[in-house]
Amino acid sequence: MEELIDKISRIKEISLDELTEILRLKRDYIASKIEELEKRGIIRKKVRIREYISPGERLLKYKTLPEIILLRLIEKNKDMGLDELRKSSSLPEDDFNAGLSILLRLKIIKIIKKDDRREVKLLDAPDKINEILFREDILTKLNKKERIYIDELSDKERLVVSDLLKRPGFIKKGVRKDIYVEILAGPKEFLEHILPSEEITQLTPKMLKERSWVGKRFKPYDLNIVTFKSYPGHIHPVRELIREIREIFLSLGFREEFGPLIEVSFINFDMLFQPQDHPAREMQDTFYLKNPEKDEIPYHDLIEKIKLTHENGWLTGSRGWRYKWSLEEAKKLVLRTHTTSVTVKALYETGEKEDKIFTIGSVFRNETVDYKHLVEFMQVDGIVIHPNANIRWLMGIIEYFYKKMGFKKVRFWPSYFPYTEPSLQPSIYVKKWDKWLELGGAGIFRPEVTIPLGVKWPVLAWGLGLERLLMIKYDLNDIRTIYKNEIGWLRKVSVKI
Repeated sequence: MEELIDKISRIKEISLDELTEILRLKRDYIASKIEELEKRGIIRKKVRIREYISPGERLLKYKTLPEIILLRLIEKNKDMGLDELRKSSSLPEDDFNAGLSILLRLKIIKIIKKDDRREVKLLDAPDKINEILFREDILTKLNKKERIYIDELSDKERLVVSDLLKRPGFIKKGVRKDIYVEILAGPKEFLEHILPSEEITQLTPKMLKERSWVGKRFKPYDLNIVTFKSYPGHIHPVRELIREIREIFLSLGFREEFGPLIEVSFINFDMLFQPQDHPAREMQDTFYLKNPEKDEIPYHDLIEKIKLTHENGWLTGSRGWRYKWSLEEAKKLVLRTHTTSVTVKALYETGEKEDKIFTIGSVFRNETVDYKHLVEFMQVDGIVIHPNANIRWLMGIIEYFYKKMGFKKVRFWPSYFPYTEPSLQPSIYVKKWDKWLELGGAGIFRPEVTIPLGVKWPVLAWGLGLERLLMIKYDLNDIRTIYKNEIGWLRKVSVKI
């Protein structure tokens, strides 16, 4: 006890973590005592917000920066060829190019052409190399720690951190709320109140059975004490948004349809009058399956009609796309590129009778993943089959949907899509961003789509993005946040339970 009194007497202010270490008590216990001690005037609680950096995914993977990996390899082999360097580094193309670009910009290396070979030469640039290695020193410290507080860094280190934060994935910036205690009373009085006493704080079955509670003092309840915030489980924001969208369409009398993630090109493209040489059908935009590569087309009675519609317009009044349609191309299997593959099948299976159909599901595009693009994302598709359907109906449905989602201003722009005419693009006004955002496409299916399916009535159709709505709702500027499942973000979002 004397040793503790001596330690406390030399402390004016201390963090909760440091106090936990000195007293060798549980952090939760000390935190629970702080409110009580503050009310008695024994201590004063202070909360400090501190910014920190922590290792990102790419730093955890590489342990350093791409340019440092390349520099080490070049230093080891003075006459290394560019292709050899690329292979030896084992870096992805983007990181290899980024690292090489930094070394070239800092004039640490140069690339010279020797015969048919490009060689990487290390230049005499000790100051620039030291600049690069200084970055590595910071990252080495970070690899050894869970976090480094920014206020503990030197001015030079802060400049490096500011630069590294612009490169996604290497370091992350966070904020930590630390509790500090200023001791107002004497050390002995402070310890008497904070150390565990003989007071009973919880009755157990054993105490009741043995009557060991008799004659003991019970700690009084403080109903006004501030407790730690709890984080109960709740529905993921994506699932909650899907439920909200589903309820809107069901309330309008729509029925929901479902379909497979893998489709034959015939359904995904050809039934929608997308020509087989359309850019969207190329490997750059579409994921084609390797095994199995093809499958039989389920609607045999449609093959000839779709073929003729593409080649010369068939009975639709169109001239078609004027090319030789290929059955083998139509058999190719793809990861569906839109949920319209579900609604166009529903249209054919329903036929010419009044119906309202919607679907919600994942689609796939061969995109480069960044802050606004994903390889897999979700769409909301719908169709209305009715003899009197018109463009005003379509605009009314979409406007109603967005207003139910909380957006008061909706407007439409003329647009173009291969399988609708007329076509339009809905935009919503986001007040907190003070801008209009385009969120999908809509129109009336062309006769080249509906007539081969046995439907002469007008068919309204639309496809709307789901993730963009979520980004607006939760004020996100990076679409990847939605699916990273970061506990900190998920705890902050407010969804219905």
